Amino acid sequence: MTNYKQSQQMVHITPPGASNGQWWPACLCAEDAARYLGWPPYFLTLLVRAGHIKPLGRPSQNSRKWYAKVELERLGCDAEWLDKAIRIVEKRVQAWNAKQRINEPSGVGVIDGDKK
Repeated sequence: MTNYKQSQQMVHITPPGASNGQWWPACLCAEDAARYLGWPPYFLTLLVRAGHIKPLGRPSQNSRKWYAKVELERLGCDAEWLDKAIRIVEKRVQAWNAKQRINEPSGVGVIDGDKK
């Protein structure tokens, strides 16, 4: 005699590209690609400018960029690539911050009436 509960079990098929219950399409926009890698969106912009990651096709500078999930998956498993990516982003952010400090007006942080 067959147990009713055993014969009525549902079979869950996980589509290719699903991880942790999240299904990812084959092509990802920049925001989704960054989220896929676990980074903030500005990371991808900096890495593209540095030539460390390339979008699909040949998009113009101001067009939407798309990334192949299989390539992101491969790069996400490469510890050396990830290490270099983080170093590139840190270096560019530090350079940007230094440039901002140089361009600050001299009166920033001074309360009115305290200027001499």
